[in-house]
Order: sequence, then C-alpha cells, then structure tokens
Amino acid sequence: TLPVAEIRGAGNKLPRPPDPQGPIISLTVRSARLSDIAKLRAVGDINRLNQPEAQLESFHQFGSMIKVSGPWLGGRRRFFVADGGERIVGFAQFQPMAPDRRWLLTTLGSATGVYDARPVWDALLSHAIIDAGLRGVKRLYARAPTQSPIVPALLSTGFVPYAQETILAALLSNKPSSVDKLRPQEEGDTWAIHQLYNAAVPRQVQYAEAYTSHRWDLRGRDGESRSRRIAGWLIEEGHDVVGYARTRSRGGNHVVELVHHPERVALLPALIDGALAGLSASQGMRVLCAVRGYQAEVATLLHARGFASILEQDLHVKYTTANVRLPAFEQAPFHLEVRDKLPKRVPSFLHGTPRDESVT
Repeated sequence: TLPVAEIRGAGNKLPRPPDPQGPIISLTVRSARLSDIAKLRAVGDINRLNQPEAQLESFHQFGSMIKVSGPWLGGRRRFFVADGGERIVGFAQFQPMAPDRRWLLTTLGSATGVYDARPVWDALLSHAIIDAGLRGVKRLYARAPTQSPIVPALLSTGFVPYAQETILAALLSNKPSSVDKLRPQEEGDTWAIHQLYNAAVPRQVQYAEAYTSHRWDLRGRDGESRSRRIAGWLIEEGHDVVGYARTRSRGGNHVVELVHHPERVALLPALIDGALAGLSASQGMRVLCAVRGYQAEVATLLHARGFASILEQDLHVKYTTANVRLPAFEQAPFHLEVRDKLPKRVPSFLHGTPRDESVT
C-alpha cells in the first residue's frame, strides 16, 4: 500500500502508520482548483464509473476541472483532489442529481505508481462524504465493477451494496420494425410510470434509491448533457402502465432502460423491440442496457437479439444522516400527602332565600 504519514481532510488530521520500506508523504484532500490542471497530467489511472451512462459523454480531467471551477457553469460537479505536495496523487468526481441533490460518484483516479491507491481513495471518499453532509446531502451513490479494487474503498467508507446489475452491449446494423403496442411518453405519465416502478422493483431497492415520480421526467436529470436525446415509450393496459422503456442517445451510442410489470413478462419482446425501433438510425449503432439481478427475463431476450454481457457491477449507497436517539427521561419520585375530603360547599344563593312567614 501507499505509505501515508497523515491525511488532512475537512480540517482534521488522520494519523496513518508509515511504512519504513517506502516514502512518507503528507496528503491533503481538498476541492480542486484551476491551478491543479498542470498536476492532473500525472493522473493516469482513471476509473469511469456509472456505466453504461458514462458511455454517452466524453471525459477528460482538464475539462471536468473547468466545469467544476467555472462560475459561468455554476460549478455543479464536485471535484476533489488528493494533494501530495509536489503532485496530485488522486481525484474523485461526484455529480449532484436532482431533485434531492444526491451525489453520484462518476470518476475516481489515482497516480500512486507502484503503490496501492486504496489509502488515497479512502481519504477522497471520506472527505467527499463529510463535504456532502455539510451541504445537506443525505445520500451518495456509486456503481462500481464487482471485482474492481474500488469496491473495498467504498465498503470501508460506509457505502452499502443494495443491488447487482449486468451491462449488456450490442452493435446493431438493423433496427426492429416499430411496434403498435407502444406509445410515446407524455409529460403527465411520470406518476403512472412510478407506480410501475413500485410494482416491479424489490422493496429494499426502492428504499435505497428513494425515487419520486420526477425520476421519469423526460427533461432529463440534472447534470445530464444537453446533447443527449432522451425518449420514453409505454405499454398500457387500461389505465395502468405495464411496460416502460427509456432511451438516451448521443452520437452512435444508445443506452436503453427497461421496467416491466412482473406479471406481464409476455409483453417484454414488444417492449424491447419497440425501444430499439425508436432509436435514431445509424450505421453500426452501439446499444447498451443495464439489467438488474431481478430482471432475468430481460437478459435472456437481449441475448437472443445479439447482446453480450460485458460487465458485472454493484450498486452502492451511503447515507450521511444518522439515527438520533432521544434522551431517556428518568422518573423522579413525587410524594403526595393525602388528606380527608373537604365537605362539598354550595353557594348560598343556590339554596334560595328563606320565606317570610309573616307575609300572607
């Protein structure tokens, strides 16, 4: 591991035992500055997380730094660096997401040479969690490959896995024909789609993701590139939505998201073909889809259409809030002396005035 003498983050010093066999550095974790651009050239190990959505945008650490620091762009992204003094030895980038401003870990990088990056990632994640909590953020999320060395760093800083998913990809030269059962999503469909989500997704996953109907808004989530094309398609039975497909596209890359009612599996072929038919035509278009562990039927149908599994990843959540325990109240003894009851007293005017017997 990379020997670190001390790590400074959020104003605190965390002692680390130095390794006598290696160098000792003093690490400072802080928000990135424009002056860090030159030092970021040394960061060569870059892990782009949040797959497959990450395939829809290009990444360069310099461009991300400018987006973070540029006041004309509002500084929406959160970019933290681990500064070793003469060089930047790691960075982490988070994307705030609407409507509750949750943070999503999108990139984690390191430049630790022959040493393990784990201590640097631990420090970056710990600093980001504290910073998020101070800003009122209640949840942080991360999607990381199952066998990635990033996973131990996530677990050690309090992230908890709540679901698994497989990324499937295909190069499609021909699109399926359009399907009559599907109709385009309209602005007022978000509530009905959310009811479908509640019926299709296990309860523990719903608790972890804490979505509202805003999640299905076609205007896109905060932080998404404006160059993306977003479309939604629905299958209805009566007044209920039993199948939903959302597509995000940029250039020749397309990401398909599928939600279906567990009792309407027979509609899945139409839902998949309709979503693929709605993609903009391009020569050899690349299509990716994240399939959760509870969507086995979707994976089978995608494999039959030429898709191949390319990545297994875990979904993690970290809560910045803590349970508050109410103080226990002790019962104080209170002695009350019991006295004899007082006789009932009635106002004299209620008894009436004595009658004058002399009056006839």
